[in-house]
Amino acid sequence: MNKNKYKIVFIDIDGTLVNDEKKVPEQNIKAIKKLKENGIEVVLTSGRPYQSIVMYSNEVGAVPYVIGSNGGIAVNFKNNINIFSQDIPKDTAIKILELIKKNNLYTAVTLSGNLVVEEGKFSLTPENRSEVNIINSLNDTLLKTQEPIMKFSIMDYDKDKLESIRRDVLNLFNVSVTKVDEFMIPMKYREEKMNYELPYVMDIMAKGTNKAVGIKELSKYLKIDLADTVVFGDGLNDIEMIKAGGLSVAMENAADELKELADVVTINNNEAGVAYELNKIFDLSE
Repeated sequence: MNKNKYKIVFIDIDGTLVNDEKKVPEQNIKAIKKLKENGIEVVLTSGRPYQSIVMYSNEVGAVPYVIGSNGGIAVNFKNNINIFSQDIPKDTAIKILELIKKNNLYTAVTLSGNLVVEEGKFSLTPENRSEVNIINSLNDTLLKTQEPIMKFSIMDYDKDKLESIRRDVLNLFNVSVTKVDEFMIPMKYREEKMNYELPYVMDIMAKGTNKAVGIKELSKYLKIDLADTVVFGDGLNDIEMIKAGGLSVAMENAADELKELADVVTINNNEAGVAYELNKIFDLSE
């Protein structure tokens, strides 16, 4: 194995680590486990709530750290240590929910490490996502919860409508909002009436939240320089992380904007592009 300078690898999940059916290719698992055996940290870094990331982290051996909610939280899940987090103030969250409801939009809310929804849609059901909890009223839940409100994920088939709401949210609230992007749903969970169209999604987080913040905070905690990091991503919520990483890798299936920013464009997520590029960077064949 090549003893190069990189000490930690941050990997996005959807569209990057997993294939389009949300399965981790065996090649990716082998590559990550080999990195860990050689003392290189591997951290899954996702827009998902961290409880959803833990399942994949255990599967691939990327233990014990995860970064969830688009960089809003970094935890050592083995020792239950919250390394870094920033959440949306409750009064702001209630007003954001009012705007969402007024515009008849579907939303999932991340409370700490789990998702709460009023209705299972867009594959956000307990059967497909173990961290999903279906509740009667998001408003009542947000009013009563003592857990940090990490993120709103708003989904709709109308991209222009989401773009308009995004502008409203940025004008009205002191928060961060991701760009409107496609929400990837495995083919087997898509409804026939969808005609295999994918909905669009945008995330609302505490001001200043993005994946770059998450990787910076965890790197600082581990006393690793950002120049010694490798980052993998595919979506528009990976832009800041791609800019911040020491060596940045975009998937072949990534958004064009991301590929233009990355140092390297590797093969796609259905062909185990993560393993392919890790083998090149670290010479794992030895």
